[in-house]
Amino acid sequence: MLTLLCMPKHFWKVIDKGKNYSCNYMKKTPPFFLSLIFILLVSFLKVFPAYPADNDSPEKITDLSDRKYEQALIDLLDNAKESIVVSMYGISTGAGEKNPVMLLLNDLLEARKRGVGITMYLNTRFRDTDKSEGSFIMSPVFKELKDSGCVIYLIPSSRKLHDKLIIVDSRYVIIGSTNWSNSALRRNFESNTLIDSPRHAGEKLKRLEDVLKFVKSNTEISGIPDYLEDLPEGISIPEELLVNKKYFSRMVTGQDKRALDLYLLLLGYSQLTSEDEFFINMEDMALSLGLPGAWSYTALRRQVIRSLKRLRDPYNLISVDFLHGKDVFVKLTDIPGNSFVISSRSIMKRQSPDLTLRLKFLLMIEALFKSKGEDISSITKSDLAKRFNVNKSTIQEAFNDLKKIERNRL
Repeated sequence: MLTLLCMPKHFWKVIDKGKNYSCNYMKKTPPFFLSLIFILLVSFLKVFPAYPADNDSPEKITDLSDRKYEQALIDLLDNAKESIVVSMYGISTGAGEKNPVMLLLNDLLEARKRGVGITMYLNTRFRDTDKSEGSFIMSPVFKELKDSGCVIYLIPSSRKLHDKLIIVDSRYVIIGSTNWSNSALRRNFESNTLIDSPRHAGEKLKRLEDVLKFVKSNTEISGIPDYLEDLPEGISIPEELLVNKKYFSRMVTGQDKRALDLYLLLLGYSQLTSEDEFFINMEDMALSLGLPGAWSYTALRRQVIRSLKRLRDPYNLISVDFLHGKDVFVKLTDIPGNSFVISSRSIMKRQSPDLTLRLKFLLMIEALFKSKGEDISSITKSDLAKRFNVNKSTIQEAFNDLKKIERNRL
């Protein structure tokens, strides 16, 4: 601006001469002033670009080819604050602790301990594993990741995930040709790019959700874990849950079937892992509860959150911490007193409309009597209703449901 004010007077006079000033001025103006005008115009365009930058969504591109990739990735993982998403075609865990891939997986574990949400999208089979589907996932490092609350989606063998993609804190995107293998990280020539862009990260995250939706709509995707399939053969249930009117009888009276089913799944998973506090994945839990796979992930999570909150209050059966993304940390309330065992398959079946809430309640009562050496048929329905804090009609309808199932088996 100061330069423009210091321009010679004849420059400004020319502007006032009208339509033909430019040609005459160009003839009379020394090259020095023409160059100066050009520089000023370029500077003006830099200061005031045609399309203003979005300061809230910075976009910066950095080359991470060859040996730049590993250290840059480690720095991102070590400094992640909220989330890490890994979508990878191949992960090689061979060569033990000397394998640089193990260092990356350990970085994921350390991030998980800091409370960072971690989601992994992986092929069912990797080249360095045996032929059985998902066998690699039982290796110690992947089991440790799963147990820590890492969400792992396995793409069925009928489809191939060819990504080499990492997204950190819904902002930083690393994409390129590098699989997680010793040769790719240390020897190969690999091309990779780091993109600092929340907008681009959002697009990639949306695309991964679309991949899962497509796979689920065509085949059954392998979830880790499937809480229904992973139930132990028998579930040990505290007797107090049946005889105290503030627990299962309250759920039956209030038609709170989903809360009961969710608690039974949590109880079974707790006994399977020998832990009374653990992480669960809300989407896997929602599908295990029989919610429609066609629902959006937001809708699935919302239903699980609602039931978890009910188990916490009013039932006081759990405490729960809702973390970033899809993870939930659950701790079961200790219920004192005697317990009885019931077959998990008798009360938990995937999408079985005949297995009503009142029938599940009756089957648990029957298992309780058997554990004491008693026969439920020797007790009147009125006494059953009074003893277990429900209406007589509820007990009668539960017996009718049982007879219906027995007739269908014939």
